Amino acid sequence: MAGLISRRFFLAGLGSTGVGLGLGGFSHLFPLSSPQFGPDWSPGDENHVPSTCLLCPSHCGILGRVVDGKLVRVDGNPLHPVSQGGLCPKGRASLQLLYHPARLKGALERKGAAGSDRFEPIAWNEAIERISGRLRSLSAEGRPEKMAWLVGDVDGSMSDLLERFASVYGSPHVVRQTYSDGSDEVMALSQGIRAFPAFDFERADLVVSFGASLSESWSCLPQVARARALSQEQRPSWIQIDTRLSRTAIAADRWIPIRPDSHALLAHAIAYVLLKEGLYDANWVREHVVGFEDSVDGEGRTVPGYRTLILRHARPEDAASRIGLQVQDIVRLAKDIGRAERPVAIWDQAVTWRRGGVADALAIHALNVLTGALERPGGICVQQPLPVPTLDELSPAPARKGTGPALNDSDWADRVLEGASSPVDVLFLYQANPIASSPDPEKVRRALERIPLVISFSPFLDETARYAHLVLPDHTFLERWGDAPAPPTLPYPVWGVVQPVVPPLHDSRATGDVVLELASRIGGGVASAFPWSSMKDLIRERGTRLSQARRGGAFVSRFRRDELREMEARGWWIAHGQNPGDFWEGLRRSGGWFDPFHEDRGRSAASRRPDGRVALFPEEGRHLFSGALPGLLEGPASGSRSVRLMPYRVMTLASGTTPLMPWLLENIGPLSGAAWGSWVEIHPETARELGLGSARRVRVVSDHGSFTARLCLFEGAQPGVVNAPYGLHTRVEGWGSIEPANPLRAVGAARDPVTGLPDWYSTRVRIEAV
Repeated sequence: MAGLISRRFFLAGLGSTGVGLGLGGFSHLFPLSSPQFGPDWSPGDENHVPSTCLLCPSHCGILGRVVDGKLVRVDGNPLHPVSQGGLCPKGRASLQLLYHPARLKGALERKGAAGSDRFEPIAWNEAIERISGRLRSLSAEGRPEKMAWLVGDVDGSMSDLLERFASVYGSPHVVRQTYSDGSDEVMALSQGIRAFPAFDFERADLVVSFGASLSESWSCLPQVARARALSQEQRPSWIQIDTRLSRTAIAADRWIPIRPDSHALLAHAIAYVLLKEGLYDANWVREHVVGFEDSVDGEGRTVPGYRTLILRHARPEDAASRIGLQVQDIVRLAKDIGRAERPVAIWDQAVTWRRGGVADALAIHALNVLTGALERPGGICVQQPLPVPTLDELSPAPARKGTGPALNDSDWADRVLEGASSPVDVLFLYQANPIASSPDPEKVRRALERIPLVISFSPFLDETARYAHLVLPDHTFLERWGDAPAPPTLPYPVWGVVQPVVPPLHDSRATGDVVLELASRIGGGVASAFPWSSMKDLIRERGTRLSQARRGGAFVSRFRRDELREMEARGWWIAHGQNPGDFWEGLRRSGGWFDPFHEDRGRSAASRRPDGRVALFPEEGRHLFSGALPGLLEGPASGSRSVRLMPYRVMTLASGTTPLMPWLLENIGPLSGAAWGSWVEIHPETARELGLGSARRVRVVSDHGSFTARLCLFEGAQPGVVNAPYGLHTRVEGWGSIEPANPLRAVGAARDPVTGLPDWYSTRVRIEAV
């Protein structure tokens, strides 16, 4: 199956369906005046403004080409140490987000029923005074916990600002809609380090990805692209173990198709071969690992160790049929890992977002433990803390403690709906569209209708904004100040500066500035906790104080980057600029701060457990995740005829606003040929078995709900599986008629009862022709 589509064919297809179409192809969609040429024409004033893209967690550096005050092109910033001038289709298409005709032109007040499009303009001053007056009243009544924030994927100074605002006001409720894959739980159980792992891909020689969408929606796409761009002698080999032929799979050196739920089973079978053949780092395991050999408990009973359990229960010949591979495929893969000098195994939500998924990730991480990949060049480490000063270091403020348990992403709507009155009187929505992203949108609607005052900061009148009483449109990231820390998967810290590429086009306001204004109007201790007059002042102060870190500096060219890394390795550090103000200007002009020196701390830093060792399936893990190891080895039942729903994210939809950009809608599914609408993928064999061979549209139905989409027959899908892209569900008033299709309606709201992670990949569905 892996050879059905060659890489040459795939890359040629991308060339013909890519997003580099030029603005003229869609110029009728944007309010851009036609250029006028005449005898008095002269070239315009042209500038290139550095900033950081905020359309995904990668936070690539960008350069906005501005001609006569208008942004005409977005390119990559070659000085950015992560993206190094590269930019994905989302970043380039951000031009269309800035000039989108459906952007709100100013603050709005809802005059119609909840969910309607009846809004009227309201003056910003009046809207802010209404909100601050309500917050003053709640505080005077001793009920500050009645205020809550529901925010999307927000980090950096904006995240810190919202946390401080809630804290000093007296509310515990900052509800985050996150996409954590549980890697921090794996690190805590195995290594005693509650942090997300960082990967040194550039020095690895083999990367084995268990379902991680490295070319589509992974947390740091440019990091992968940079490692792939190394010379043939330097770059690592890439093996993608996946349930579908994704863009990541087809770009890999080898794709290994497996059945759903079999990631752990395959990892255990690989471990069997490594142990049987002696292809593991025995010295490392002996000196730094606990739980590998059998032990005796306090009552004198023998407790089987990892080696015993794997050799007893994980024979490849027993697991191969359930994984969907031949025994020789498993043995070849295991020997490739065992013979590599610097292999590393990774995973993401495709593994962990199901019941017991963190146990599967532990099984995969055990391969890193066996091969000694922890705190080793080309392996796994933990990113060193970013030396940006905290808000408390800039301006100490005592925190008030809100009463009652904090709301969270899985229960906030339930708690609003239960009882005689809502526990929330004022709800702020920032970069969150829960009606679109929730598996139970009807419950979210009812919850929003019960809250007396809902404020949305969406730049568009999206599904959730239409349930808000006030909509205070935020600037796009191309018009505001902010910062952008690098994702934790990067081995070294990076702090990107976000600055306006162009002045605001409409009467919108940066949400951070609105929060500062609200704090000022509330007064008292809340006002004193926010001494900054604007987000620009806060970002500038943080950047200026970075000069005190005495390491790292402004983004520089690659040659200078290598030089600085070598100097820091020898204990030298030279500040750029004569004073902290010059230091800040250097950061702003280059795009940000970074520390190029990645110190190899040695393998003793791999564990912070009390015993100082790394645990292979620690006792806490056995207790929390299905008990004994044999229970983890069962794998999927063979011969099952159930049709499994497998949602997945694609690059062009991996952000809440990207479905609004025509360039991206034209290039959603290059493998399936889908564009401008939602689809599901089914293997032709499965379609024949279900009688869907001639169907054009289908309804996917589960016990939780259903959705309708176009049917695509795709030989890159596993038999017995229906793949559905997630993200094409945004409907904006006054823009287009693209039919939304949210596969989460069929997935439901189930979560792992132990970790609380979403359970996206356990849903069985039936498929009906429409």
